[in-house]
Amino acid sequence: MADWLYIMVSVVVAAFVGGVTNHFAIKMLFHPRNPIMIGKRRLPFTPGLIPKRRDDIAESLGNVVSDYLVTSEGLQEMVLRPEFRSQAEEKLGALLERWAGSSITVKEAALRLWTEEEWESVKGRVLSALATILQYGFRQAWQKYDWEQRPLKSIVPGWSEENRQLWSEAAARAILDAVAEELLSSKGQRLLAKMASGLVDNTGGFFGTMAAIFMDEEKLVQKLTPALVRALQGDEARSKVASAINDRLELYGEKAVGELFYSWVGRDPESWIGAKLQELPLEAWITKVESVRIASLIEPWRSQAEAAVPGLADRMLLLIARVIPPAMKAIRLPQLVKEQVEKFPVERLEEVILSVSGKEFRAITWLGVLLGAMIGLMQSLMLLWIGR
Repeated sequence: MADWLYIMVSVVVAAFVGGVTNHFAIKMLFHPRNPIMIGKRRLPFTPGLIPKRRDDIAESLGNVVSDYLVTSEGLQEMVLRPEFRSQAEEKLGALLERWAGSSITVKEAALRLWTEEEWESVKGRVLSALATILQYGFRQAWQKYDWEQRPLKSIVPGWSEENRQLWSEAAARAILDAVAEELLSSKGQRLLAKMASGLVDNTGGFFGTMAAIFMDEEKLVQKLTPALVRALQGDEARSKVASAINDRLELYGEKAVGELFYSWVGRDPESWIGAKLQELPLEAWITKVESVRIASLIEPWRSQAEAAVPGLADRMLLLIARVIPPAMKAIRLPQLVKEQVEKFPVERLEEVILSVSGKEFRAITWLGVLLGAMIGLMQSLMLLWIGR
C-alpha cells in the first residue's frame, strides 16, 4: 500500500474512532436510563451517569443553590438596593393612584380576590377576630391599669378643683336650660296645668273650694311659666345646682371605679362591659363598610398617603429583609431543590442540558475527531519511520 494511502486510512480510522468514542461518552451521561440486567448481574455502566447519580446530583444542586446562588444575604442585599426601593415606591404610588381613581366598593374589591363563599368565610373570621380582640384588649387594659381599685379622679383626664367647678357650671347650665325649654313646650305646659289642677284638688276646706270655683288653670300656667323660667335661668338657681353637682363629683372622684360601676349598673364592671362589647353590631358595621367606595376612603387622606409612600416602602423592604432568613430556613431550600430535581423527568433534563450545552457537546465530539486524526497521523508516520 502506498505510504500516502496508509497515512490517509490511519487518520480517517483514528478520527472516526475518536468522534464515535466522544459521542457515545456523551450519550452515556443519560443512556441507558434504566439498568440492563443479564440474569442476576447488572451490565456495567448501566444506567447512565446522570440517571444513576440522580439523587446525589439533586442533593449537590440543592446545596449549591442554597450556599452560593440563592442565599439570605444575597436576597437581603437585592431587596435593600436603591433601585429596588425606587421600584417599590413606583409600584405603591401606582397602586394608590389606581385605588384613588377607582369606583369599586370594598366588597367588589374583595370579590376580585375571593369567591362569594370565601368572602363570607373571611368576614366570619374577621368578626370573630374583632370580638376576641375587643374582649382581650379591654380585659388586659382593665387588669393592667387596675381600674377596679383606682379612684375615678385618677383616670379622668384633667381632673382638678378648677375643672370640676367648670364642669359643674356647664352641667348646671345645660340641665336648667333643658328644663326651661321643656316647660315652654306644649308638653311642659300640659304638665304644669296638670300639676295646678292636682294642687287645687288636694287643697281642702273653704279656700280649696273657692280656688276650684274661681281659678283658671290655663291663666295660672301662663303667669307661672315666665316666673319659673326666670327662676331657672337665674344666677342663684344655677349656683345652687352647680354646687350640688360639684359636691357629687367630689364624692364620686374619691370612690373606686369598680364601686361606682357596681352602684350604677348593679353588676361587676368587667363582666358588664364585656357583655356590652359582645352586643356591638360588628356585622352591621362590616356590611355597611362593604358598600363604601375605596376611593371615598382614600380621598380624605390622599395627600398624607402619597407623602407616606417612601417611608412605607422603606419599612416594607426592611420587614421583608428581616423575614428572609427565617423564611429561607422555614422553606428548607436545599431540600426543596432536591425534591424538585428528583421529580424532574430525565428525558426533560436531557433536553434542557442539550438545549443549553448542545454546541459544546458537538464541539467535544468534533474535538474527538480532531484528536483521533492527529493521533492516527502521528501513529502512521511513526510506524512508517520505524519500518524503514
